[in-house]
Amino acid sequence: MAIVHYSLGRGDSKVVFNETFNPEEPIPSGASAIHGIYDKDVEGRPTFWESFTRKGGIRDLLAGRVLAAYNLPYDWQVLNSELQRCRHGSYHRYSWFGICGLVLARYVDEERKSGHHKLEAVCARRDVDLSNAHDAGSDAYATSLVLGTLLRESAIKRGSRFETLRDYWAFQRIHAIQNEMGLRAYFRRVGRTGGSWSWTEN
Repeated sequence: MAIVHYSLGRGDSKVVFNETFNPEEPIPSGASAIHGIYDKDVEGRPTFWESFTRKGGIRDLLAGRVLAAYNLPYDWQVLNSELQRCRHGSYHRYSWFGICGLVLARYVDEERKSGHHKLEAVCARRDVDLSNAHDAGSDAYATSLVLGTLLRESAIKRGSRFETLRDYWAFQRIHAIQNEMGLRAYFRRVGRTGGSWSWTEN
């Protein structure tokens, strides 16, 4: 997991946290194939809860900050699910609010072909270096750089800036819900079930 602190528009991105955890259970082979982290790599590492609660840890680093991620529903869900899993009698939950780079990319880059909206592809089109994709620190840092660009591009496309964060959140939810509605319609047409519907269910 990695955390980057930055202020939009100031170019002051800084990785303030980049650590692996001991999940206290075997890491699925499919996950290891993506991020390259295996059981042997987390032996002796702190648990998520230990990293969350220690002084200067995750809880302190996120305090007073707006969550931002390339795929906000995924990161938000993982964070809260892990807190619930290892709460040890105390459950801190983050509210459903923040900035999602994927929604912005789908709004600005309307091309629908497969892979067009992956973080690597979006960064490449904007000359943002992401040479170590799926590394938490690299992904988080690249996301912080590309978010500002995507926000500027979306403001240009819609013809005005977002006056407040709440204005942006409303805009983001509208477009995210529209995307999910379209995907749900597609699933019905092809007879697929399941799916993750974070924007229409939160």
